[in-house]
Amino acid sequence: MKWTFEQLKTFKVVAELGTMTAAAEALGFTAGAVSQQMAALQAGLPRRIFARDGRRVTLTDAGVTLLHHARVLLDEERNAAAALSGPQSHQRALVSVGVFGSAAVSAMHPAISYLRSTAGNVAIQAVEVDVEDMPQAVLSGRIDIALGLNYADAPQPPLRGVVTELLHREPFLMVLPPEARELRGDSAALIEFANVADWVLPPVDSNFGRACRFACATAGIEPNVQHTVTDTAVSIALAESGVGITLATPLMMGLRPTGSPTARLPGDGHRSIVAIARSSALEKDSVRTVRDALVQAFLPLAAASEGPR
Repeated sequence: MKWTFEQLKTFKVVAELGTMTAAAEALGFTAGAVSQQMAALQAGLPRRIFARDGRRVTLTDAGVTLLHHARVLLDEERNAAAALSGPQSHQRALVSVGVFGSAAVSAMHPAISYLRSTAGNVAIQAVEVDVEDMPQAVLSGRIDIALGLNYADAPQPPLRGVVTELLHREPFLMVLPPEARELRGDSAALIEFANVADWVLPPVDSNFGRACRFACATAGIEPNVQHTVTDTAVSIALAESGVGITLATPLMMGLRPTGSPTARLPGDGHRSIVAIARSSALEKDSVRTVRDALVQAFLPLAAASEGPR
């Protein structure tokens, strides 16, 4: 069976008005044009839909059935046209966002609050993904957009069709054992201490582990890594207990507040939090709206002062 929406619209008017002439006048067509449309509609159907009753046109049982479904289809067509008439539709869009620990804690609540106040038809579904797997998760379509990490000293290789946007940049901080508290104001003494102390760092084969070691080298420190730990909270707890020095960032320390002394790592060691999305996904209004919400979520952090405590 074949028909067009134009044929269904004309059929509905013919059925409701009862004559081809009346339908033609209502639609602004000629009677011949209406007759041709109805002949084409009938040709694509297995059963007759019209029965002649003098000059009037009445519907067969098949015609009554078609009229019922034509009304439903035409109503849905109007609903679809209204939903697509602008970026703010009545349809609720759910956008999946890949998140990891420290960025999720910092960004999700303000991003969701921003969406509720500016784009109530767009919602976030947070999906936890290993931060090192984030670009591939985006590329494969597993998630729509993601919070990812990039390091100046250990950059992620670019992926075709994937766009990254800087959201926030934060420095590396040394989380020191308690006895090193007095060294924070003396860079030379701090570097000397860091070169003889034990360290707690992530594995060297991880992006963060490589970035930590490169940043230390730039600062003139060759860390004596005695403990290889991936979990941020565990690393900070070990430093707090006096086991050694570890590296963290202000947002990472939000996951595990500590009374242990901290000092900014000499040099320009830092990590960048980025939004990652396929360029094709950013053609969706909903995904762009979520990206804008993530940008807004990190704006207050840019003004926050970071440094030794």
